[in-house]
Amino acid sequence: MSITDIPAYFSEIMGMNETTAQLILSIFIVFLLLLPYIILTRGNPNPIVSLMLVFIGLSIALGLGWAPFWIMIMMLVILVAGVAFVGTKGATGGG
Repeated sequence: MSITDIPAYFSEIMGMNETTAQLILSIFIVFLLLLPYIILTRGNPNPIVSLMLVFIGLSIALGLGWAPFWIMIMMLVILVAGVAFVGTKGATGGG
């Protein structure tokens, strides 16, 4: 058994779709990175560092073959939309 086969085995054991198993395992990797950071900052984490850890976790999951590629694309679209919203709000004075 290789590490890339874990989502297939997980989906067989739990009786779910393989994409769902990939998403659950990807969320597990992201939470493994975020949980110590949130505990160390006592519930007041920096949003930039949190986003960096999410992207690192998703990159690890993509590299292992546990995450579908479209998840990373969706995260990048949300990040770009958020930066555009903050940038236009700052440039126009918040109106």
